[in-house]
This record gives sequence, structure tokens and C-alpha cells, in this order.
Amino acid sequence: MIASSERLSEVARLAGLLADQVLDAQIFSRPIPDQHIRTLLSAAFLMEEYGVPLPSLLQQIVHGAKRSAD
Repeated sequence: MIASSERLSEVARLAGLLADQVLDAQIFSRPIPDQHIRTLLSAAFLMEEYGVPLPSLLQQIVHGAKRSAD
């Protein structure tokens, strides 16, 4: 199945909004549900697969997850 650019744009938009919420929670030391991180990483993998640029806040989260994994 080929993802349409319209759908990928929506994934990027929603991932950006969720990334904003996650980073806001992090700043204010609120708990971040594991599912939010999993969802953001899944969105990032999908977007990278189709060559869609990651929203900047999502890039921050992906880089943070990579650093934590090391």
C-alpha cells in the first residue's frame, strides 16, 4: 500500500502536536505515557521510510530516544 502525501502530511501534523505535548510534560516534570513515545517513534519510522521530513519537536524526541538507547 502506498501512503498518500495527504495522509503522510496528517501523520506529520499529528506527530508534531503529540511531540509538543510530550516535551511540555517533560519540561513540567509530568509523567509521559510510554504509548506516546512508542507512537511518536512509529510515526518517525513511517515518515523516514517515505522521505517525509520530521517536525523539529519530533526530531528532538527521536534524538533523545537514540541517546537513551546508547
